[in-house]
Amino acid sequence: MEIGYIKKREIVEEMKESYLDYAMSVIIARALPDVRDGLKPVHRRILYVMWEDGLRHNAKFRKSATVVGSCLGRYHPHGDIAVYDAMARMAQDFSLRYPLIDGQGNWGSTEDSQAAMRYCLVGDTSVLTNKGLIPIEKISHKKEGTINFQILSYQGKQIKASKFFNSGKHKIIEIMTEQGYKLKGSYNHPVLCWGLNDFGFPTLKWKLLKDISTDDYVILNRNFPLFNRKELNLKAFHPKNPKYKEVKLPEIMNSDLAFLLGALVAEGSFHQKQILFNNQDSEFYKRIKNIIKSQFAGVKLYERQIKSNCWELSLYHQKAVNFLENIGLNNSVSGKKEIPFTILRSKKELIRQFLTGLFEGDGCVIIHKDKRHNGQSIAIAYDSKSLKLIEQLKTLLLNFGVVTSLPYRDKRNGCYKLLVSGRENIQIFQKEIDFFSGRKKAVLAQISTINPNRMSKTDYIPFLNEYLRSNYKDSFIHCNGEQRNNFDRYNKLQKNYRQLKKILKPQDQKLIDWIIKNNFFFNKIKTVKKLNQKETVYSIKVESKCHSFIANGFINHNTEARLSKTAEEMLFDIEKETVDWTDNYDATRQEPMVLPAKLPQLLLNGSMGIAVGMATNIPPHHLGELVDGITYLIEHPQAATEELCQFIKGPDFPTGGFIYDRQTIIQAYSAGKGPIVSRAKTEIVEKKASLGERQASLGERQAGQFQILITEMTYGTNKAALVEKIADLVKEKKIEGIKDIRDESDKEGVRVVIDLKNDAFAQKILNRLFKLTDLQKTFHLNMLAIVDGIQPQILSLKAVLEHYIKHRQNVVRRRAQFELTQAKERAHILEGLAKALDHIDAVINTIKKSSTREEAHKNLVKKFKLTDRQTTAILEMRLQTLAGLEQKKIKDELKEKKKLIEGLEDLLKSPRKILTLIKKELQEIKEKYSDERRTKVIANPIGQFKEEELVPEEECIIILTQGGYVKRVKPQIYRAQKRGGRGIVGITPREEDMVGHFLTASSHDFILFFTDQGRVFRTKAFEIFEASRTSRGQAIMNILQIGPEEKITAIVPLKTKKSEIKFLLMVTKNGTIKKTAVEEFEQVRRSGLIAIKLDKGDELKWAKPSSGQDEIILVTNLGQSIRFKEKDIRPMGRGAAGVRGIRLKKDDKIVGMDMVIANSKQPTANSKNLLIITENGFGKKTELKHYRIQKRGGSGIKTAKITNKTGKIVAGRVLEEESEDLIAISQKGQVIRMKLKDIRAAGRTTQGVKIMKLTKDDRVASVACI
Repeated sequence: MEIGYIKKREIVEEMKESYLDYAMSVIIARALPDVRDGLKPVHRRILYVMWEDGLRHNAKFRKSATVVGSCLGRYHPHGDIAVYDAMARMAQDFSLRYPLIDGQGNWGSTEDSQAAMRYCLVGDTSVLTNKGLIPIEKISHKKEGTINFQILSYQGKQIKASKFFNSGKHKIIEIMTEQGYKLKGSYNHPVLCWGLNDFGFPTLKWKLLKDISTDDYVILNRNFPLFNRKELNLKAFHPKNPKYKEVKLPEIMNSDLAFLLGALVAEGSFHQKQILFNNQDSEFYKRIKNIIKSQFAGVKLYERQIKSNCWELSLYHQKAVNFLENIGLNNSVSGKKEIPFTILRSKKELIRQFLTGLFEGDGCVIIHKDKRHNGQSIAIAYDSKSLKLIEQLKTLLLNFGVVTSLPYRDKRNGCYKLLVSGRENIQIFQKEIDFFSGRKKAVLAQISTINPNRMSKTDYIPFLNEYLRSNYKDSFIHCNGEQRNNFDRYNKLQKNYRQLKKILKPQDQKLIDWIIKNNFFFNKIKTVKKLNQKETVYSIKVESKCHSFIANGFINHNTEARLSKTAEEMLFDIEKETVDWTDNYDATRQEPMVLPAKLPQLLLNGSMGIAVGMATNIPPHHLGELVDGITYLIEHPQAATEELCQFIKGPDFPTGGFIYDRQTIIQAYSAGKGPIVSRAKTEIVEKKASLGERQASLGERQAGQFQILITEMTYGTNKAALVEKIADLVKEKKIEGIKDIRDESDKEGVRVVIDLKNDAFAQKILNRLFKLTDLQKTFHLNMLAIVDGIQPQILSLKAVLEHYIKHRQNVVRRRAQFELTQAKERAHILEGLAKALDHIDAVINTIKKSSTREEAHKNLVKKFKLTDRQTTAILEMRLQTLAGLEQKKIKDELKEKKKLIEGLEDLLKSPRKILTLIKKELQEIKEKYSDERRTKVIANPIGQFKEEELVPEEECIIILTQGGYVKRVKPQIYRAQKRGGRGIVGITPREEDMVGHFLTASSHDFILFFTDQGRVFRTKAFEIFEASRTSRGQAIMNILQIGPEEKITAIVPLKTKKSEIKFLLMVTKNGTIKKTAVEEFEQVRRSGLIAIKLDKGDELKWAKPSSGQDEIILVTNLGQSIRFKEKDIRPMGRGAAGVRGIRLKKDDKIVGMDMVIANSKQPTANSKNLLIITENGFGKKTELKHYRIQKRGGSGIKTAKITNKTGKIVAGRVLEEESEDLIAISQKGQVIRMKLKDIRAAGRTTQGVKIMKLTKDDRVASVACI
């Protein structure tokens, strides 16, 4: 060695070598996964440590810090945070498709990071248990030990605590609330807090002590008590000194003894090995005197009068004094007094007696004159010079539901003063504890005279008032900016509960119910102190998923872990010499260089890592698809990546969503890198209004009718950050039309709700969200992995699978060789045993004649031609083996081993059989673990695929109201009824908004919208929002760019496929008709086109597609009709005005236009008829032969008898052979569906029959035949 020798080197060369060493260390030993098992070294070491420690999927959970510590100590000499973060990722079901670690506790979510691994509290922290209020350091005297008691979770459930941990010395943070509740623990200890999430919704939050500030509110438990229910045996505390005079001592804690202890802690003192007690209240003094005599039978007291009205007693019998000291009565000055530990571990009723005695001694009732509140206010005070006693008392009272004030020091006497204030708080004290003396009880009873509506200054629910008033405009909650009612005090909240229940949305109703049920005390942080000295800290293992427990009134928690079933598949057969091993960092242990890995882990769960000058980014995939792809590759070794992609369709993210562009995905897999575009799962739905919203919307337009729901996130997206981003975009006006956003996610899954304003275009907003947020993101695939344990390479999909297959071949071969060796060794022994059993008498005689074991061994080898191992086995053979059944077992086992050996040798000789075994094992894994694919694959790229490919082609009904609301519904929701039925509600429009248009179309059809001003607009049927039967629909202005005074007067469906449609026929209110080629409507701008030139005062009212060979029938409001040939109208351009179709009388107008289709098949009865419907619900069918063909422009002929009974005609339809049913809608939203065959045929000049019963002032508005 050249120690102390300085060698000159070129700095450039030194830098090169050092950098290269560093880079290779990071690449190989840290950042990149091995292509064989898909793991980085840290992940491999964590899994192997857990395997070594027996943490199988069915074992008990173990604390995360223990696993991390074991990994650091044995194999991974790096920082604990890095190991814990790697461990946490393997437990997160939103990071890994098939998690490798089964975790309990807070392992993170799509919006929060995992909790810290080590949560610890200082020794004097009082933990609430079923054995009492115990300082955490007193739970066990071991460094790590098994315990068995119940703790209280934050939900008020009793949960088993099974382990105790002494975590050593750490830096400490102390937090204190405004009411003086304290907690001290390690920097990464989490407590439950209350705050607003990114949606402004009040919610629970776990926060580490190091992250807590004076702006935070912590949650304190006062609603769920937990006390010891068993008698506390005191025999162990009896003094053993035989010299003590015989005095009877209590054997169990009882109410009198507890009361005595309370009085002695308050008013007692020690003096020269005596306990002194004095008090001016003679009743209280006599009570204590009698208790001492009854509890310590045989004791003598010394008494003296120290003042005219004050007596003092002295207990000097040392057996009684020592006993009281043994059960926790502190022999110290008043400044160091504390609550006896036996009291803290006693039953509730005994603690109650202690507190009564304690408050009777040093407590009092204070009455303040207060003109604002009925002339007075009341508080209970307790004084003590011992701060520890005060802090113990605060925690103990909280377990009774009593909240106390921040202690302050009285300068006059140096005592700390603790107050109980607030009407409800004092009433709890009065009910649960109370005073002893009648005088103090009487004063306390005056609490009943205090106004119950007074609001506490300290006991309130933060953020609740503000949240309700910002989200509801109901007059009960918020009236013209003035606060009418209060909801953030428990008494007010309970008083207003019934009325709130009628107004609130379901998620807000759940919030209120949860708050009232739990009755937590929300307290703001007053101070956060980082203490200079380290302290020993402790923790416990809780057998629940949330791992929460109550200590000092605060709610705390931790995490634990064990291997998942899938992780065990990675480690199976590791003990069979299937992989190579290497020394750990200090050469004290051996660790596997790679795991056997039955699972194709690299692709199954993916990997992310940044090395030096390179990075890997591999997405997770579906197990079933990977197995199918590997199987295919084994059977077709020459298959290209594109062939494998027929099985492996793309990434399968644990968070779901969509991925796009199959061709790009194949290209990325072929090259080993490339972009894959993904989107979150979103849906535009119609909002269901709450009762409060419905009441608030009466008489005004209802806002926020539609919502965007986000139910699956893109991979790796932080949900909270996403919501915050959306909120920022709304504030910056980069996205308009969003009314509200909130997170309704729960254990069932993700649900982010975006409420839209009434005039918002939902699809447009969603497209903006895709563009500006992580609702759409690109996963940059880069399949970089370590090959042959040393070489980083970018690999194609096929190459990754080939390396996996090669690794499994090696593992299976080595496993078979190991099992073959084991089988041969066992068969060799069995052959020797079998030979010995066949010559058992000779073997026994040989052994008997031998003088020593060594001689017997030598003689057996020589005489029976046995090996040393066979001979040793024979000599160790038990006599029971000589039984016939045992001999048969040996021979059967030998046959079995020989068969196994034959099979293993055959397997090792045949690479094909090894591959077949690999396929079989993969199929077994697929059957055990495979599930449904979560991420849907869309073959086309975003922006290039045709949207109708995603929409099924089906019949639908398009409804447009006169108020401009449109919707698409399925025709099946309207059931057929008998003629004359009342119908069902099909839409719920406003009184001023009646149904205007109603037609059937295919979901893939183009829908042309014609306006009264002669313009035309176009959209796909599926682009019209699908809504419920009773929904009003979406504002047409959100779909089409029509003017504010413009109205839709005609709707025409146009088939996207080739059809016989060549022209569009348009009819105006004044009887003008125009024919225009359909090609002129193929390129309709979003701003619309001119469809017809209108004369002044005229309006476009009707439009129909035609073949150019059809006939036209026009029906007027006053009962006229005309039938003429389409050939009578010459085609005109879009800008033309048209020609006269019918000559109208004064006050008459067109109400119906229809076609008699030329060259149709043999018509049925329906196709020969003209259907006439009148406004009062009358209808008839008349054969078309009664309508002769005329020249266009004439006055026409009579088509119906118009009377006051029938009302004017509202619709005329030519019945086609496909038409089976009639659907009619009234102006008030009534709908009837009936068979057309049920409508009676009648003459041309008749009035028809009643087909629809209408309510008063209602009229038929529109009809459709389907």
